[in-house]
Amino acid sequence: MSLIDLRTDVLTPPTAEMWDAMRHAEIGWTLYRQDRTVNELEEFGAELLGKEAGLFLPTCSIANLLALMTLGARGTQAVVAEDAHIVVSEEWGISRIAHLYPGLVKAERGVLSPETVEQAILNNPRIPPYQSRTSLVCLENSNNNAGGVALTVEQTNAVAQIAHRHDAAVYLDGARLFNSAAALAVPPHALVEQVDAVGVSLNKGLCAPYGALLCSSAAVIERARAKLKRIGAASIHKAGIFAAAALVALQTMRERLAEDHARAAALARGLAAVPGIRIDLATVQTNIVLADVSQLQLMSEEFAARLQTHGVLVYPRPHSRVRLVTHRMITDQHIAQAIAAVADVCQEHSQISNLKSAI
Repeated sequence: MSLIDLRTDVLTPPTAEMWDAMRHAEIGWTLYRQDRTVNELEEFGAELLGKEAGLFLPTCSIANLLALMTLGARGTQAVVAEDAHIVVSEEWGISRIAHLYPGLVKAERGVLSPETVEQAILNNPRIPPYQSRTSLVCLENSNNNAGGVALTVEQTNAVAQIAHRHDAAVYLDGARLFNSAAALAVPPHALVEQVDAVGVSLNKGLCAPYGALLCSSAAVIERARAKLKRIGAASIHKAGIFAAAALVALQTMRERLAEDHARAAALARGLAAVPGIRIDLATVQTNIVLADVSQLQLMSEEFAARLQTHGVLVYPRPHSRVRLVTHRMITDQHIAQAIAAVADVCQEHSQISNLKSAI
C-alpha cells in the first residue's frame, strides 16, 4: 500500500529542473567564497528579503543558532515564545551554546503581542540585575507549533519597534517565511523589513534538497561567518551543487505554495467534521494542520500508529495533537483519502470503546 505522507514538507524531492541545475553546477571553494553559485544564491536571497547580505548554511536550525550567537550578548535575556522552535526543538542551544537567558513568554495562536514583549523586557525578576538587559527578541513566521500561523507585517513591526526602543535586536526564524508571504499575499521582504536578521529554509515547501539562508546587514553576516568554525559549519564542500538547486527553488517554487495552503484548508475542514477530531480552523493559514485527538482518549502516538495502518502518515505532537503538512507531493485525491482514513480510525475506535463499555 502506498502511504500518504503528511508528516512534513521536508521530504519533498527536488524537481527535474533542480536535478538538472545540480548536474551542471560549477564547484568552488566555499570557505574562501570562491563558489560562484553559492555567491549568487546568497546575493539573490538577500535581495529577495531586502537585506544587504546572505549566508548559505546547512539548515535553518544552524541559521537560528548562528543568529542567536551573533545578535545576542552572552549572559543577557532573549525574549522568545515558549512554544518556539528555537526553544522546543533545538536542544536548548539558545542557552547551552549561545549563552543567552531565554525569557519565555506566551504567544496567542503563535503571535507575540508587543505588550507581552515589553513586559518581559522590563520585568524579569528571575535573573540578577547585572544580567537583566534584554539583547534579543525572537519571532517565528510561520509558527510551527501554533499550526502554521502567519505573522502579518503589522504584527512583526509592532514587536520590532518595541524591541528596538529597548536597544534589543530582533531575529526572525523564518523557516517557512515564504509560506507566510504567500498566505498573506505580500512580498517576503515586507515581512522582515524591521527585523535585524532572518533565517529561511530552502528545503521545506520550496523542495530544494538542502540548505538555508541567514540574511542581514553586511556587518552582521561578516560577524556570523567568523563564528561558523565554532559550530562546525564553516565549509560546505561542493556547496555549489546544493546552491544551484536552491536557486531554482527560490526562483520557481514560491508561487505554487498557495496550492499547498488550499489543500491544507480543505483537509482541516474535512477533519473538523469528523467526530472526535478538534481543529482550530483560525490557525490553518498556511500548509500545517494541527488536529486534537484528546476526545478519543488516545495518545497522539497511538492515533498515528492506527492511522498508518490505513495508509496515512502523520506526525505525533505533545498534548494529544497530530500534525499534518501539505506539500508538492500531496494531491486533492490524497486529501480526500486522508480525511476518509481519519474518519475510519475514529469510527473503529468508537466501536471498540462501545464494546468495552458493554462488557
